[in-house]
Amino acid sequence: MNYRHLNTLIDILLFRAENQFHQPLYYFLDSRGREYAQLTYGSLLAAVQKLAGWLTEKTELGDRVAIQLPTSPEFVITFFACLYANRIPVPLSSPNRKHNCEHYQRIFDDCDARLVIADSSVQDLFEKDNLGSSHKIDNFPCLENLNPLLAPVDGASNKVAFLQYTSGSTSFPKGVMVSHENIMANQKMIQRTFGHSSTSIVLGWVPLFHDMGLIGSVFQPLYVGFPCYLMSPVTFLQRPKIWLKTISDKKITTTGGPNFAYDLCVKRLDSASLEGVSLSSWDVAYNGAEHIKLNTLEQFSETFAPYGFKKSAFLPCYGLAEATLIVSGADKFKEPLALTIPCSGDEVLDADASQQIGNTRTVVSNGQIMPELSLRIIDPQTLTECPSHHIGEIWIAGPSITLGYWQKPDKNWETFVFRDGLRFLRTGDLGFLDSQHRLYITGRLKDLIVIDGKNYYPEDIEETVKLSHPALYEVNCAVFSVSSTYSQKLVVVNEVARQFWQQLHRYEDEIKAAVKASVYNHYQLTVHETLLVPLNNIPKTTSGKIQRQRTKLLYLLQELKSLEKVTKVSEG
Repeated sequence: MNYRHLNTLIDILLFRAENQFHQPLYYFLDSRGREYAQLTYGSLLAAVQKLAGWLTEKTELGDRVAIQLPTSPEFVITFFACLYANRIPVPLSSPNRKHNCEHYQRIFDDCDARLVIADSSVQDLFEKDNLGSSHKIDNFPCLENLNPLLAPVDGASNKVAFLQYTSGSTSFPKGVMVSHENIMANQKMIQRTFGHSSTSIVLGWVPLFHDMGLIGSVFQPLYVGFPCYLMSPVTFLQRPKIWLKTISDKKITTTGGPNFAYDLCVKRLDSASLEGVSLSSWDVAYNGAEHIKLNTLEQFSETFAPYGFKKSAFLPCYGLAEATLIVSGADKFKEPLALTIPCSGDEVLDADASQQIGNTRTVVSNGQIMPELSLRIIDPQTLTECPSHHIGEIWIAGPSITLGYWQKPDKNWETFVFRDGLRFLRTGDLGFLDSQHRLYITGRLKDLIVIDGKNYYPEDIEETVKLSHPALYEVNCAVFSVSSTYSQKLVVVNEVARQFWQQLHRYEDEIKAAVKASVYNHYQLTVHETLLVPLNNIPKTTSGKIQRQRTKLLYLLQELKSLEKVTKVSEG
């Protein structure tokens, strides 16, 4: 398909609706994996035109429209209707508890949302405490009697296509301004990396407010012209076998998610539940959005090889909202690559040399940089470019680097910098390039722990802690350092598995001793304090990332709920 005169997703929708009116684009699956709705190119355009007409009556050109809807036809229609009417959609997760509403109220204020479109349960949460009073919250309307807007509103006057709020893993979420040009450039990169064509069939479960779900499972099918099956993230989390069964039943070629999704399948599924399942059609199993673990890839491959899964289907990739989405991706049809490197220090040794001395960690390659992008590894202190196999901050320039953060001039000045005639994004991620210019991610700059002049990655220490005692195996952990009079001290905050709660008085000293010994043996670091907390008490982003800086703040404010205190109260 020639995209020369198709500059936006709406241009593509109009083209495809004219030429493929009755062809299905999106199928929606219920909690049991059954189709309950579909949108063809024609029916999507008709619905978009009707909702766009409704939006023009309630909002002005360029207004922000927050979308708090589940994975559904309504979400997809609302998003594209905003683009069609030249309003700026702001996809967001939804509050699930009353105290979460204030967090979203701050985001509504930050983007100055003119309208919030949500389902009735979300609307009720906001209105109970009058939190929705400063922003109009509406339900998705009945389309039947609405008058359609037959021509799209010219988008040339507004460079911003939509706002993608960051996950907030190290700070309060920021609204990334994504342009139409950014979208089209990144879609081309995804299509080439994943090898998509009109014969591809995609399955998505990642939430549509998340850039991986929205850009990979909503934009890409429309851009290339292939069908996509969409299921709720809750369905996947509660019944991951439906994901694999759908791959088998629908002959899915592309699907994936963050690393934890593959871990979940290994832990929760057995051979009896997968009888008759075939994963042989699955040729792109993308893995991104969080730390990729080689052990996960190997366990998943071994577990599901009897069902036709090929290890070469794994496609580790790296991306972030500020770059629209994809930045790098591994070679399709090739097994993932990994290097073993020292656990501390900035210099990375080659795989053969790294096993000679000291403790090591294995990092999976996130593949080659997109050819349209320029990527540099920069020393954060000296701002000089690092040679290959040296760790530094990842800087990226190119057509998919977004316009910046909404109404954040100081942050934009700090994050988007000019160098060698190019506008670079300072990602805040740490990593290195090997001799073949393949990218490896090692951590986040803000989360880096520096003790006695040595760098340590919290992800490494957290993995060591989790393996130190059965009470910590499959729960959340956050590791950070705090300042003392003369040095930085290491703090471990760990949830405790439910079966150990009632007998914590018996296990507490044993758990803390195991953590202390394990961390010292691996890193020669002394744990200053291990704080044990109840399940679901370590803050996480909506996409499941540990908020280490938020956990550290709560620790310093003494606002973390100690499980030892909870247990003593319940016993008393």
